[in-house]
Amino acid sequence: MRIAIVSPYSAGPLRGNMTTVNRIVRHLGYAGIETVVLPVDAVSADEMELRLARFRPDLIHAFHAHYCGGIANCLAKRLDIRFVLTVTGSDIFDPALRDHPATAEAIAQAAAIACFSQTEADMVTRSFSRTAGTVVLIPQGVEQPQRSDNAVTYSGDFIVLLPAALRAVKNIESAVSALAPPWPAGRSLRLLIAGGVIEHDYALRLKKVLDDSPWAVWLGEVPFKRMGALYGAADLVLNCSHFESMPNSLLEAMAAGRPVLAADIPGNRLLVRHGETGWLYRDQADFRETVLRLADDRTLGALIGCRGQEFVLTNFPPWREAEAYRELYHSCIPGGRGTRQDPARCVM
Repeated sequence: MRIAIVSPYSAGPLRGNMTTVNRIVRHLGYAGIETVVLPVDAVSADEMELRLARFRPDLIHAFHAHYCGGIANCLAKRLDIRFVLTVTGSDIFDPALRDHPATAEAIAQAAAIACFSQTEADMVTRSFSRTAGTVVLIPQGVEQPQRSDNAVTYSGDFIVLLPAALRAVKNIESAVSALAPPWPAGRSLRLLIAGGVIEHDYALRLKKVLDDSPWAVWLGEVPFKRMGALYGAADLVLNCSHFESMPNSLLEAMAAGRPVLAADIPGNRLLVRHGETGWLYRDQADFRETVLRLADDRTLGALIGCRGQEFVLTNFPPWREAEAYRELYHSCIPGGRGTRQDPARCVM
């Protein structure tokens, strides 16, 4: 089987979609499936057509309905095959992307729509009247982060890590303000923010906040291969986003055995069972109270970190994710090819 994957990003700050595509491609390869990845930020529509003419895929898979669904649909028509898409988060949670005509057209034409959770699946069926393809649930998988030989150390009594690219949806400034001194006597906290700049205006505003917050440090873009060591150095890992769809950062932190504290939103609830596999918070007061409690009770954090690790490694192995996609691909390739469609020139 040969699958062409249309992905939204290939360069710049690490994003969840890049992590997801890289992981799935790797494990599809282990399952004997050939793939070619076509990132829309690096490959033109004409070059995609040329590459696919040589590769001759059985199916096209688009990651992100808005950014990749349109070009995948167009390529599929040119090649007389079908395409499937994965809804990855902003394409269903961000109204500007969800309500765009290009998103609706991609959803309407896809042979199948994969969602990470029932929440996203329900939103797809509610938001789009033309949903001809099957909506299926395929949760994300996770690979246990590898710790490098070089230990990572930072000053501070309690290290809190927020892995997040600098963009407004990540709500980073809320963590900075919630953790502002004063702290209990004898306590010192350090907030580490790891992620590259995506939204420059937001980054400028955040840096002004950080200038007045010496307990918070922006580390910039941290290569994926170094994240294992960074998780290992953290006493607590955060997710403060306004919306998420099963975030890779939480999966990775939990797979590394770190306790996590996350905003009480649907995507985070998939992974964090409050008080069992991590903690959810409702507001800044709740956030601060939980952080300070964990700073005083390392044993509790270690216990919940172990439970979270067992939960994600047991329930979200990457081979299971790849197997679910393999089964989806088979179901969408009748006789090895899709139904005939009228050819059209692909434009981006």
